Amino acid sequence: MPTKKSAPEKSSPAGENQEQISELAREVQTMTEAVKSLQAIALKFLDLTQAQTQMLAAQARASVTAAQINIWGDDPYTEAVPTGNPGNPPPTAVGVPVSQAPDSLSVAILAPEPPADTYTPGTAEFRYWVAAEALIRGVNFWAPLLPVGTRWSTRDPQLQANLTAGEALNAFYNRDNGLNFFQQTVQNITFFSGESSDVVCHELGHAILDAVRPQLFNAANTETAAFHEAFGDMSSILTGLQLPLVRQQVLKETQGGPFNVNSRLSRLAEQLGWAIRQLNPAAVDPDCLRNAVNQFFYQDPFELPPSAPARELSSEVHSFSRVFTGAFYDALAGMLAVNGAVTDGNLVAVSQQMGQLLIDAVLAAPVAPDYFSQVATAIIQADSVRHNGRYQNVLTSAFVRHGVLSPDILDTLISQPLPKVQQIDLPAPPPVIAGAIRRSATRLGMTSLLTYGSATEDDGFRRGFDELPELPAVALAGVSGLGPELLVHAPVHPPLFSVASAGAKPGQVDPSQAAREFVEDLLQEGRIDFGSTKVGLLDFGTPFKHKTHILVDTPKGKVLQRTHFECAFCATALEKQKPRLS
Repeated sequence: MPTKKSAPEKSSPAGENQEQISELAREVQTMTEAVKSLQAIALKFLDLTQAQTQMLAAQARASVTAAQINIWGDDPYTEAVPTGNPGNPPPTAVGVPVSQAPDSLSVAILAPEPPADTYTPGTAEFRYWVAAEALIRGVNFWAPLLPVGTRWSTRDPQLQANLTAGEALNAFYNRDNGLNFFQQTVQNITFFSGESSDVVCHELGHAILDAVRPQLFNAANTETAAFHEAFGDMSSILTGLQLPLVRQQVLKETQGGPFNVNSRLSRLAEQLGWAIRQLNPAAVDPDCLRNAVNQFFYQDPFELPPSAPARELSSEVHSFSRVFTGAFYDALAGMLAVNGAVTDGNLVAVSQQMGQLLIDAVLAAPVAPDYFSQVATAIIQADSVRHNGRYQNVLTSAFVRHGVLSPDILDTLISQPLPKVQQIDLPAPPPVIAGAIRRSATRLGMTSLLTYGSATEDDGFRRGFDELPELPAVALAGVSGLGPELLVHAPVHPPLFSVASAGAKPGQVDPSQAAREFVEDLLQEGRIDFGSTKVGLLDFGTPFKHKTHILVDTPKGKVLQRTHFECAFCATALEKQKPRLS
């Protein structure tokens, strides 16, 4: 009997699901392995990319290190022995500068950066790198000496430099647009003020001082404004000493003798001085714009004429600044002498020590009418703390020799207050600013200050443009017919030290009187821009190239404000001495 065929077994639903799950697991496994392979490939690619990036960065660093640019040592017309008709020396090749300043003190030039190369003098590329080297050398010198967190006081948080700001034999710093350099043709030669490291570092000095002590910018006081100019010249000298070429030249000139002699270091802005001298021989020194080696002795500014030939002292702030600058240079020479032979290493060390003492003093000294003597004493007292009084005798002697301090200081110095070291809080890092001149690792600055516990101490150095501190606005009545509506930022801080300059007594000058004298000098020199306003019988609406102050309308009245600090006070417009208005 034939057998029956058995029917095929039907799979259960559970078995089908299990098979599908297994198949899905196999697909997931395959995809996971594929993803791992892709990740491995991506990691290898990333490693290769990072390696290539690092290699390219190393090549770039090596290129920067190897690349060179051409510069002048300090000024295009610098000479070992000044002559009546100097010419440009051969340029010097140096490495490409790299900024070590923090982001809060970054600088930029308002022009495309040309490739680093040894360009020929007279080209725009050469002028760019001359200015860039000077700016970077300047910020690299000052940044470690400033309190950590110091910021520019300019509207733009980055300090900008315009090398082609217009036609003039001048340069200036202001808060609206930073550093401005000009050009002008004289005797068929076109002079560019930004081509001189002396001029660039002078204007940078104004920016540094404005960052550290913003209250000085609008202060209506001859000594504070003159100190601003002296600080610019001191900046040129101290930053010049950071350049090996300049140190070598100065060592050769001084030949181990006294350092405070006429040299290429003490002569500032020789080329600009030469150009101005062709138009007005009496307006500047015979061998430069200003010379830090001088015999000028302090006199009461109000007893001086508001303008005078360069061989004489006047209350005009550039002229009067030479008193403090001369004392500074003698003090620098004295500090070198204390350290023994004038060597390359001593030049670097002493320049940095002097720079630190200057910053210490600027932060501590009250903005009083007798500002010179307050700063000088603060320098001496800072040395007592930082160097255990190592330089006290030479510092005191230099300031007494130029009358910045009265000889009485020798008896009273021991009774003057000494500062204490105070740690400061580290600020939050500022945002990185794009477009700055090339940079490397940064040095943030001082984390401690020398403080006297004075009510005039503040943190203005880290405020920034929108919250800059000011001195109180004081109404001046009867200033050449301007009336009581004129408000000025008077030097009202009480003196910290019981000292005075030669021929004066401590606290002798009233802040309002000092402000009045300052304003009258501005009127005498035509420095205030009144627009079309007539003052008494005089019309001050006449165009004048060198106005440095304006009147700003505020709810409280018209306030006198500074527009800028400029480098050359005479230019082409020095007039004959005029009588004072009162």
